[in-house]
Amino acid sequence: MKKVLILLALFTFIISCSEDKSSNAEILEISVNSFSNSDLIFENTFVDTENNKVYLFINNNLNDFTFPISINANVKLSPGAKTKSLSSDEISFSKADEVKLLEVEAEDGSLKNWYVYLVHQQIQNSDFEDWFDNQGMNSKIYKEIGASSISSVWATANMGTSIYDVHCTQPIMDGTNTMVEIVTGETTSLPITTGTIFTGLFNVAGAISNPTDPEKATVFGTPFIFRPKGFKFKFKYQAGERYIQATLNNPSNIFGGFSVTDISGEDQCSIYAYLEIRDGDQITEIARVKMESGTTVNSLTETELIFPYNSNLNPTHLTIVFSSSTGGAEWRGAVGSTLVIDDLELIYE
Repeated sequence: MKKVLILLALFTFIISCSEDKSSNAEILEISVNSFSNSDLIFENTFVDTENNKVYLFINNNLNDFTFPISINANVKLSPGAKTKSLSSDEISFSKADEVKLLEVEAEDGSLKNWYVYLVHQQIQNSDFEDWFDNQGMNSKIYKEIGASSISSVWATANMGTSIYDVHCTQPIMDGTNTMVEIVTGETTSLPITTGTIFTGLFNVAGAISNPTDPEKATVFGTPFIFRPKGFKFKFKYQAGERYIQATLNNPSNIFGGFSVTDISGEDQCSIYAYLEIRDGDQITEIARVKMESGTTVNSLTETELIFPYNSNLNPTHLTIVFSSSTGGAEWRGAVGSTLVIDDLELIYE
């Protein structure tokens, strides 16, 4: 009987220990010790616990460096957790835009995927060469900006209109060069839908819960801590012929139809960028620049926009937006307005 009680107590102790094991699989911090190239300048690390992303900020233009590049780093995890995808302290990147997967196993065996990004002086995929196949809400495949949904810092509104098989932002080819074409279109239910590409995320849940407010579907901005003088890009633009204002018949129901009115003037493209400091719920904008134009530009033309800073502090986030109709969020524009963009580059002193 005594042996039975001892075995029962031991079994209870084992079960209790198993139940007490932590399910936390967090990356708390990554400390960079060195790079395989000593010319690289490490600035800081940002751990985004909400989205399971880690950003390593490097104060260089990585497009000027030869890859692969290896980083020797210490990864601090939740107590009892371990990385399954790292056999040493080395993290190797084959290109500047590569995103590394770190699989973290909690003490209780549960797993969480984390993604490590290199953030440098230029925006990822700023030549717009990379696009991937994405499945729309109608189950059809369309092209989306970036190498993958995980790695891209760019987003479009294509998913929101994919239910109608309409995709207003798409890649176009000029020989071997890929550019982005942004078009103001229409669907069977929407008299106008504006094409856009921006740094950030398209929020499907926001689009579904707020269908009458297109801006609720966008989460603007990507982590960025540098201070560019401005940015330059190549573009061409043609405004659509019929400039209209669409008004919801029922402001709370997008399926209640629209009233469409012809308005004077002409459509304009909108190109703008701003830098912010985000600290919890507090957001401070430190620079903003915007260009709106309805002028026809038939061939790719390079232009640049300069940031007028109002602070000497460094930002935490950068937002860049290109849109084919400046009034698209208010259902104003011209179907057929077309903005083509290529070769975005941040400018430094």
